[in-house]
Order: sequence, then C-alpha cells, then structure tokens
Amino acid sequence: MLSDLDSLMRSRELDAIVVPMHEAMHPSFRWLTRGAKVTRGYAIKRIDRDPVLITYPMERDEAAATGLEVRIESSTTEDYGEFYDSALRGLGIAGTIAFFGNAPLHLYHGVFEALASRGWKLHRANGEDLIQLARKRKDAHEIAAIRSVGERTELVVDRVREVLREVAIRGDAVTYRGESLTIGMLKQLVSSEVARLGMIEDHETILSQGADAAVPHSRGDARAPVRPSSPIVLDIFPADKTSGYFFDMTRTFCIGPIPDALREMHAQVFTAFTRARDAMRPGTPASSYQALVCDYFESLGHATTRSNPATTTGYVHGLGHGVGLDIHEKPSFQLTPSNRDLVEEGDIVTIEPGLYDPARGLGVRIEDTFVVVHDRVETMCRGGYELEP
Repeated sequence: MLSDLDSLMRSRELDAIVVPMHEAMHPSFRWLTRGAKVTRGYAIKRIDRDPVLITYPMERDEAAATGLEVRIESSTTEDYGEFYDSALRGLGIAGTIAFFGNAPLHLYHGVFEALASRGWKLHRANGEDLIQLARKRKDAHEIAAIRSVGERTELVVDRVREVLREVAIRGDAVTYRGESLTIGMLKQLVSSEVARLGMIEDHETILSQGADAAVPHSRGDARAPVRPSSPIVLDIFPADKTSGYFFDMTRTFCIGPIPDALREMHAQVFTAFTRARDAMRPGTPASSYQALVCDYFESLGHATTRSNPATTTGYVHGLGHGVGLDIHEKPSFQLTPSNRDLVEEGDIVTIEPGLYDPARGLGVRIEDTFVVVHDRVETMCRGGYELEP
C-alpha cells in the first residue's frame, strides 16, 4: 500500500524515492505510477504525497491519464546526474534520496557518484527494496484486480477439465474427438484461452504428467501423449494484459483408473493444504506455516527441504509466496533465519504444498491464491480439488 511506503520512507529518513523506467514497464514503476503507459519515465515519491511522473512530450497524454502530477522534460541531456539534480531541485526536494526499480546498468553507471558530487545524500539499500516491501499489502483496488484475474483463470482450468472429461481411453491410448491427445494440445488450449480472456502467459504454463509432474517446475513434454492413470499437474499463473496483476493456482488431475499410490499422495497433500489454510492468521510468521507442513509430511515419513535440503523426493519446495504485479512477492515462507516476514491483513498469498516421487512418476500439487483478512485467509478460488477432472 502507498501508505506503507510513506512509513518505510519515514523510518529510513528518506526525503524522496526515484523509480526510473526505460522502454520496458516493470512492476515497481507500474505500481507507483498507476500503470502509466509511457515508454520512458521517472516516478518521484515524496513522503505523504502522491508520486510525480516525469516524462517526455510524446508521452504527455498517457501520463496525464494516470491522474498524477506530470512534469514534461524537454531536455535531451544524456547526463543523468544533471537530469536528476535538476528534477529533484525542481520539486523542492532536499536531503536523502533513494533509487529503486529496474534500470539499464550501462546508463546508470556513475549516476550515484555524479549526484553525490552535486551535494545529494544517497541511501544505500543493501539489498532492501522499499517498493517491494510496500507492495506486499494490497489495497481494495488491487485485490479486486487480482480477483478478476482469478475468475478468468478458473475458466481456463474449466476448459481443461472439460477436455479431460470427454476423452476416450482404450488401453494406454487417450483420444479427444477422434484425435490422439497430447500434452501440447492441452498447453495450446490453455494459451488460447488465456489470450481470449485478456490475459498473458508471462512464463510458460506448467502442464506436465508422470515423471515430468514429479519435477515441480517442469513445463512438460508437448510431444508426449496424455496417458491414463498418470498424474497431470496444471500450474497456471497468468497476468492481466492491462493491469499486470497475476493469479496463481494448481490442480492435479488423473484420467482413467487412479492408482492407490497416487490417491494416497493426493490425500496427504490435500490434508497439508487444509491444515495450512485453516491455521493461517494475520500477524504471524510466514515461516511457521512452512514448518507446520514439514512437521506433517515428516510425520508420514516423507523427506522435506528441512530434513534434507537437497532432496528431490517428498516435499521439495516452499509452501507459497505473495502474489501481485510479480508472480513471486513477499511474504516469503522460507525456513531461513533471516526470514522475518509476517502474514498481514491485505496480503495476497498462495498455499501450495506438494509431494513428488520421480522414481515412480508421481507428483501432486494443490494451490489456491488467498487474501488475508482480519482473522483468517479467504480463498479466491472456487475449489474442485479432486483428482477426477
């Protein structure tokens, strides 16, 4: 939230934050400028004031559409020290400034030294990104935007379910409307539906089966025919084409007879999912829920990243992550001494436990995106967690 950024700036005695953008929109600039559709611009944030957007004459209409104060820069100087010195002084800023966001290294090499030589005091963040910290908690507009992406994401998953329900199975052969069904055909269906519904695949959707499904981030073999009695993991995380907000959900399906081992693994993952969901409360350490799930899986004899950080079998990843203008945001659920992230009201988080056994070609993951409210977390998904599509 923007108010969180004001608090962060105040606690670090910052007078202004600068977020530049050159050619490629990035989440911090998008968030701070209300999605300004400019190809080059600079957002400057002062405490307790809306950001100011500095851009160029050709961008003036798009900049004005944000409703922010806009300053038009007509200079063509390539001296960024001179540019920022003039811009900051023009806004009456004095004191300590900080830079965040993405910027081309070759353009910004030496900028800090140039500003320091002009009398500016620069904040050294030491890896801490205040914009990302402020983006952690979402306001009502952001929650509504993410919910909208979620509703459309569910429609994409519905189409995959429909196809899997209509297949014909003869032995190991799976056909859909008389044609052999492949993983690639399902992936193409996902891509076309994502685009039709006004979203984009920022990264390729994970849609894998069998041994591939046992490797959490395997995108799957597009050439492989869909097989009965094998887990199919669909992990879909599209972003809205206009707003840039992401959504994230995962379902595991199986067509044909479901092996007992797969059904047992799925039941265990679902239990971990519900335990974490039902326990999560605002104001608590995010890492405690990773510990909770590790406790459960280890009690069943599964390896976890806590019991064996190098394991590729069992529970091999974290419980979840924040979601927003990046697919992975704070809070982090990692079990590391440095992780002090709290689950807080207004966070959008995923809960996504999984179990994997590459040797047996088994992988199961279940994931919803949740909004953290005053006394619990609320799913933004419709449900439907069964292996049967």
